[in-house]
Amino acid sequence: MSSVLDLQNLILNIDEQLSEVTDRAALVARQAAAEREEIFRYILVGIGTLHLAIAIDDLSEVGPLPAITFLPNLPSWIQGIVNIRSEIVSVIDFGGFLKVPSRGPCDGNRLAVLRHKKQKIGIRVDRVIGTVNKAASETKALDLLDKNPVDISLFTAGVLVEKKFYYILNVPRFLTAPRLINYNSRG
Repeated sequence: MSSVLDLQNLILNIDEQLSEVTDRAALVARQAAAEREEIFRYILVGIGTLHLAIAIDDLSEVGPLPAITFLPNLPSWIQGIVNIRSEIVSVIDFGGFLKVPSRGPCDGNRLAVLRHKKQKIGIRVDRVIGTVNKAASETKALDLLDKNPVDISLFTAGVLVEKKFYYILNVPRFLTAPRLINYNSRG
């Protein structure tokens, strides 16, 4: 009987060792995959209650808002133009563009200048929160949210940072949006 017990203990010991080796191998595989995964850098900004993550590669600059020259006969979400180092850049109230309900125009004193190819547009922001590095696996699909307070067509996904959800802005899609380009067509 003792030889049966010894055999059972030996098998149990081997099973435990195999389990540890398998767990270690899985951990090493996950770490290797994480090291191979591309990391994206974002700047986090707030526009009213809307939180955005903008890829740093899609930004020309972020800084204080220069004096805005207001232009007549434009949609309310186009706030005007600014001169940044002899370059004229349109300033957009992004929340107004998205038609975010129950908010007035953004009156923040910061400007994030987005770029795609040769096109640049500034969006007025209330606050710059910081920067964050995130892997694609750390993003959240927008269709998983119970309710989206905004039209999600201009966003690729979202990230959770310190218990706040940030929409990742798809800058090329925004800067080529028909409503932005053809703002006179009932914009």
